[in-house]
Amino acid sequence: MKPLLEVKDLKKHYPIKKGLFGKQVGAVKAVDGVSFSIQPGETLGIVGESGCGKSTTGRAILRLIEPTAGEVLFDGQDIRKLPPDEMRKFRTNMQIVFQDPYASLDPRWTVQRTLEEPLRTHLKLSEAEIKDRIAELMSVVGLAPYHASRFPHEFSGGQRQRIGIARALALRPKFVVCDEPVSAL
Repeated sequence: MKPLLEVKDLKKHYPIKKGLFGKQVGAVKAVDGVSFSIQPGETLGIVGESGCGKSTTGRAILRLIEPTAGEVLFDGQDIRKLPPDEMRKFRTNMQIVFQDPYASLDPRWTVQRTLEEPLRTHLKLSEAEIKDRIAELMSVVGLAPYHASRFPHEFSGGQRQRIGIARALALRPKFVVCDEPVSAL
C-alpha cells in the first residue's frame, strides 16, 4: 500500500541577518532533515520539548510556511511543486487544528460562518446540506447546534478548541495535522 504522506529530508531554516543591507550571517535550523511516512488510517505523534520544531514541521508539510528543502508527497504528488491554485485544491484533503484556538478564529465571525466558509468555498452544497453539516460537526465535537450562532469570545478555551477541530473536519480531509489539539480542552 502506498503511503498517504511521505516526508523526505524536510528542512525549514530561518535566516539570521545583520547590518544595514541585511546580509545573511547564519540560519536558525527550526527543522533539519525530518523524514517519515504515514499510511492511510495511521496516526503519527511527534514529541519533543518546546521550540524543537513540531509546529514548524506541521505547517511546512501543509505549506502554510514554505519549507527550505525536502519533499512532501501527498497521495504520491510532490506538493512543494504545486502552483498556488492547485495547492488550494489539495488543501481540501489536508487540514490543521491550530494550537491556539482563539488566535485561529476570526472574532467577528460566528461559529456558523466559520464552519460554513470552507463548505461554501470548496463544496457544492445546498443551504439545507450546509445547515445539516454544521449541526453534525457541532455534535461530533460535543457542542450543541444552537451554539453556532455565537462568537468565539462567548466560549471557553476548550470549546473554542472544539470549534477549531470541527473546522478542520468540515471537508472530511484525508489528513489532519493536530498541533497540540487537546491542550485547551
